[in-house]
Amino acid sequence: MSHGNKKPSLTEKYLPKDLWKWLSIKTSFGTTIYDCIKSALDNPDSNVGLYAPDPEAYDTFADLFHPVIADYHKVDVSKLKSVHDLGDASNLEDLSAEYAEQIVSTRVRVGRTVKGFPMASKLTREQRLDLESRVREALSKLDGDLAGSYKSLTEMSYDERNKLIEEHILYNDADDKYLRDAGGYNDWPIGRGIFMNKAKNFIVWVNEEDHIRIISMQKGASLKQVWGRLVKAIHAMETKLEFVRHDKFGYLTFCPTNIGTGLRASVHVKVPKIADSGKLKEICESMDLQPRGVHGEHTESVGGVYDISNKIRIGRTEWDLINTMWIGVRKLLDSELKK
Repeated sequence: MSHGNKKPSLTEKYLPKDLWKWLSIKTSFGTTIYDCIKSALDNPDSNVGLYAPDPEAYDTFADLFHPVIADYHKVDVSKLKSVHDLGDASNLEDLSAEYAEQIVSTRVRVGRTVKGFPMASKLTREQRLDLESRVREALSKLDGDLAGSYKSLTEMSYDERNKLIEEHILYNDADDKYLRDAGGYNDWPIGRGIFMNKAKNFIVWVNEEDHIRIISMQKGASLKQVWGRLVKAIHAMETKLEFVRHDKFGYLTFCPTNIGTGLRASVHVKVPKIADSGKLKEICESMDLQPRGVHGEHTESVGGVYDISNKIRIGRTEWDLINTMWIGVRKLLDSELKK
């Protein structure tokens, strides 16, 4: 494949040269190497392009997954060990009032895969519905400030769905071509849904890109509250559901860019001066942070507000990553407010 001067995707870069002998190999869920690389073949502009149709793919096709993971996450896979520590949210520092005013909202999410099921592209309609009802059942047991209600996408009106998408509570409707070509939207919208607590600050997405995305969010800058709520929710859900965890790669997800902690901690923060100086990306990268537009990946900023999140997901603990993000945001605000 020639892309002119465009960099090839990581999938293309590490595709085994003896691909022929790989084509007949299958996982116990029936996944082939072709299933893993389909999105990269359909989209030469992919950055990674690799997906895991089931948890076994990570090891069955190690010759492709391991180097892609090593390159993307900048880790030595041979030495990698799954490490986890959610820490104690009360030890997080609050920002000074001046800094806190620059933060529009705070959000943390983790992705999880339920044991015994393949990932998005290999789920049959029956499996997806079975998975949805198991997760629904587990969520119905949550109590206190986590208690809420579950709704399938198929039970919602178009307007209801749109309103939740606008509020950043619900995921967009099957609009990512990379994910679509990987099979992530098969049978859309069947078997998908969303759980919300009463305050709408604890949300669980079911069967979007991953089996489960657990999200804690609120307006303003209180990472302490947001993280505390998420940790409580993770512990509660782990008593009802078993999640797939790999001894090297940690929690496994459909896209290998999210494995490890599966954690994305982000703030929507006003940094118009840094953005205008053209240095935002460079400053963020130096602190292992990732800037995006406020409407998600591949979008522009609105009014100098950017979504800033941890770039690293693997090889370090959740507590480590939360603190990295928080320290980085503080440094960004140091330079924004001193300009």
